Amino acid sequence: MEISGLSTDRLHEYAVYLAAAEAARRTPHRIKILEEERRFRLEINGKLARVFSRRTAQERPMRLGTKQDTEGAHALVFVDLSSDVPAFYVTPSAVERGEVEQHHDRWDRFDT
Repeated sequence: MEISGLSTDRLHEYAVYLAAAEAARRTPHRIKILEEERRFRLEINGKLARVFSRRTAQERPMRLGTKQDTEGAHALVFVDLSSDVPAFYVTPSAVERGEVEQHHDRWDRFDT
């Protein structure tokens, strides 16, 4: 699928569905996607997981660093679409800006 032409909203929706599929594939947890106006929410075992994505490695860090981004979130899921195969990183909601890119090996991949 060519993602370069997707709007920001459609890219977010695509990333949420990819994250949900990956979580369903790797865990026994109950997965739910909720639509809210133009955005989508991912719930894993009834807990909110905020989803962030990027198309290229040159784009902004996968974590913007604002409180609004993580309000009410139990975890953050970063979907990196900058290579041929999407990469998924699950972090606590308090992760700092740029930390995901600097420490790829630190984050779980839906194993917990």
